[in-house]
Amino acid sequence: MARRDQLVSFLCFFLIVSAVAGGLCVSATVLPMRVGKQYVVGGRSGWRTPPPASVDLYAKWAAGIRFYVADSIEFVYKNDSVVKVDKFGYYHCNATAAAANDGSVLFLLDTPGFAYFSSADADHCKKGQRLMINVDSAPSPAPTPAASPIAKPPAAVTAATPPPPPPPSSSPSPSPAPQEAATASAATSSSAATAAHALLLAAMAMMGLILGEW
Repeated sequence: MARRDQLVSFLCFFLIVSAVAGGLCVSATVLPMRVGKQYVVGGRSGWRTPPPASVDLYAKWAAGIRFYVADSIEFVYKNDSVVKVDKFGYYHCNATAAAANDGSVLFLLDTPGFAYFSSADADHCKKGQRLMINVDSAPSPAPTPAASPIAKPPAAVTAATPPPPPPPSSSPSPSPAPQEAATASAATSSSAATAAHALLLAAMAMMGLILGEW
């Protein structure tokens, strides 16, 4: 009965160690991912034919935003339409693709480079109802800042009277070199990184011994 209780206790300990080690491995491999932003084209003005004095309405709107891959833009309009076109269709107001005209449509920016949109009505397009944006690649995640070294405590103030000289037979012990301190710090970091692995191996070895005796 005592051995059975011992085995059950050890199995619980082994499961806890495995969960901790697995959590450390997962947290070390998970990388932050960027979540795209959503923009309403034209802001409060929405998607409409610009007034004659503001033909560059959408060019100015796009100039104030930096677009990245994974962002999206929404066209909100009434009694109008929008279609994604190529460069030629943008400059010549020549839309050949099927247009959306249901009052709201969302486009995902999934490719870096220029993207072009216009009203399916050529007359509206010529009056400025068209949009060109430049999509940049998704920015790289910021690197994790390195841990700052712990400040060394200030040395104690020595007395004014110098200490007596050491006996001739004994040699002074050398002070540790900076390289040795750096090596010790690196070894500590390496030991911390492999702690989970060592715990798991030790638990497996102990389990083997107990099962052998059982």
